[in-house]
Amino acid sequence: MSFRRWQIAKSDKTLSRGVAQRFGIDGFAAYLLTSRGFCSDEQISDMLGIDDDTADFTDPYEISDMDKAVSRIRRAIDNFERIAIYGDYDVDGVTSTALLYSYLESVGANVMYYIPDREGEGYGLNCSAIDSLHEMNINLIITVDNGISAVNEVAHANSLGIDVVVTDHHQEGDVLPEAVAVVNPHRKDSKCRFKEYAGVGVAFKLVCALEGDSMAVMENCGDLVALGTVADVVSLTGENRRFVRLGLRQLQNTGRPGLNTLIDMAGLTGKTITSSSIAFIIAPRLNAAGRLGDASHAVKLLITEDDNDAYVLADELTAKNRERQAIEQIMYREVYDMLAKDSSVIYDRVIVIVGEKWNGGVIGIFASKICERYGKPCFIISYDGDKAKGSGRSIEGFSLYEAISACSEQLTGFGGHTLAAGINLKTENIDNFRRTINEYAREKYPIMPAPELNIDCQLPPSAVTMQLCESSQLLEPFGTDNPTPLIAIMGMKLTDIYGAGGGKHQRLTLERGETIITAMKFSTPDEDFPFRVGDVVDIAVTLDKSTYRGRDSLTLIVRDIRLSETHFDDIYSGRQLFEKMMRDEQLSDQETELLRPTRSIMGTVYRAVAGGYSGAADVLGCRMKKSGVGFAAMMTSLQILREGGLLNISDDGSVICIEAADRGQQNGKISPEKTRTAIRVGYRNV
Repeated sequence: MSFRRWQIAKSDKTLSRGVAQRFGIDGFAAYLLTSRGFCSDEQISDMLGIDDDTADFTDPYEISDMDKAVSRIRRAIDNFERIAIYGDYDVDGVTSTALLYSYLESVGANVMYYIPDREGEGYGLNCSAIDSLHEMNINLIITVDNGISAVNEVAHANSLGIDVVVTDHHQEGDVLPEAVAVVNPHRKDSKCRFKEYAGVGVAFKLVCALEGDSMAVMENCGDLVALGTVADVVSLTGENRRFVRLGLRQLQNTGRPGLNTLIDMAGLTGKTITSSSIAFIIAPRLNAAGRLGDASHAVKLLITEDDNDAYVLADELTAKNRERQAIEQIMYREVYDMLAKDSSVIYDRVIVIVGEKWNGGVIGIFASKICERYGKPCFIISYDGDKAKGSGRSIEGFSLYEAISACSEQLTGFGGHTLAAGINLKTENIDNFRRTINEYAREKYPIMPAPELNIDCQLPPSAVTMQLCESSQLLEPFGTDNPTPLIAIMGMKLTDIYGAGGGKHQRLTLERGETIITAMKFSTPDEDFPFRVGDVVDIAVTLDKSTYRGRDSLTLIVRDIRLSETHFDDIYSGRQLFEKMMRDEQLSDQETELLRPTRSIMGTVYRAVAGGYSGAADVLGCRMKKSGVGFAAMMTSLQILREGGLLNISDDGSVICIEAADRGQQNGKISPEKTRTAIRVGYRNV
């Protein structure tokens, strides 16, 4: 995990006390609501779900062109015209498809669905698919979760006499497609009170308009709406929040045989299904169909009424998910082998990692992991012959969509959002794309945005109790714009470190004053945990309540940990400066001075790590600062010692592994002042 700036939210305690009194809720829940900006009675009622079962949904006709869409679809139903629902291969796309298909079939429409192949066709409408639908005598295409940018493709459909109704939730471009209707809450002329729907939310609104009874539609398909909304990582506020709350109730006992079987195979039967259950357990299985095979199988699973088909399809998706996990592990090894041989890529402002014939359905997942690990925008690009495609993820403060728009000359196609994007390009242009997007980042962001960790509050360890956990659960479901509460506990002395799960995880015992707590740090092996018994640390934790044999227990899960004396800005600016040097960019005299080590500093650094070190560079930097060594000078010293043959170092930007070179290697060492880096910064042999 990348080194992140902790941002602890502030709240008006008088305001939160008033909320607690008016709504009769615990003070901590009121504090969370107000600190997250939910202060009005209407907002708080929405967040708590007070009117879930009685209030009206927003009018679907607030969305532009909804009247035109309804009119054309009703005419197609009445005349038994052939309708094709054109979906997408992710969970949002397949739930949107299943929802609209099920409804239209139930009212007697002559309807089919089409999901493009991720590898062969890619995202959205394409002319070849439209030609195929034309040969099948399709009269009307309804897109779900795509179509807003399909200007040429809709024109092609029009030329063949096929009408198109677009329903989408992505941002519109400069020109709208000339469809019969373009139903999208983000249209500039939209009068929607709430706009942040997933594709399935827009499809739901369309069905509500067709049916005329929103609550009846929700009772029939709320489980699908909840699945797509959570999986697409849209804001879990406003109407989306109500969708998910009501849908989660249905998921507890869904009447869909396929979904019920998938839930059972995932080990969720009899357990409370939450938004986290969807995000980390159910959605990956549904996504696996489109990532590694035919996404239409996921649609079939969601609409089948046959128990035998349900079992076969659920078993197939479960197997595909295991295959996806195995492919990810292979990619993981390939990428980190590449970085071990050439770590220069991690010093770029925007990381671009390239591989041949990597699975196009997995590169997006891996881009997310790389972005999280390094705290930088990242693109994973897979090429096959002369064609390449990439998936990107970003951090807050750096818009990927703006960045790739600035690089459009290098691309054959692109699309996405601020934090996620996809690109297509010629293989020969990959290096140009890497250079261009990094030049854009250098000009637009002289100092790259720092990755941040948003923390809800700081509490003493004695206040972290089961009651606190139960109070926070009033804000379920958690997700985008309403994350699981994160609590900072400062100044804890680390008194015991126990490797759990065969050394893959760490169970920590910490104390402050008379309070002793235990906490789990998952996915951190023994060799990469840089903290020692006796260290005074700050931890950021989430609270997890589990029940076993009727007894509740509270687990503190460490999401981040740092030495209490950590000064983020000093370390982050030092890291940025070191990376600037490693990119061979022009340095000012002041910057060079900060990077330049003395012989004394070099000796201090060498003695500190010659016995070996593995862990976060920021932790090592904090320890070095006590010896008067700045972070930039420490990193430069390590680089000089590596170039001089005295240390073996691998630095992947998250974990730095250091060991003294063996005697055979040291026989070939060179004087520090003769190394490339020492010459660059003017090493002082004093």
